[in-house]
Amino acid sequence: METSEEINDFLILYLQSRNCHLWEWCGYKNFKAVFIYITGIKDVDVLRGLFEKLLKSGYFEKRKIGSKTDYRFIFSPPS
Repeated sequence: METSEEINDFLILYLQSRNCHLWEWCGYKNFKAVFIYITGIKDVDVLRGLFEKLLKSGYFEKRKIGSKTDYRFIFSPPS
C-alpha cells in the first residue's frame, strides 16, 4: 500500500501532466472526481485530507465568492 506522501506526489504529477493549471478556477468537486479516478479511493475523508495537504503545500490557490469556494491548481508553487 502506498503512503500518503507517494499518493500526493502521484497526484501532483498527474495534475501537472494534464495541465490542470489551465482549468483556472474550479470547485472542489471537480478535483475530487479526478482524485477518485486516479487513485480509486472513494472515502471522502481520505480524499479531503489529500486535497488539504496539497492546498497547504501551495499547489492550490483558494478564493471565496459569497458562499462559493473555488480552487486553482498551481503548476509550480513558490518555495
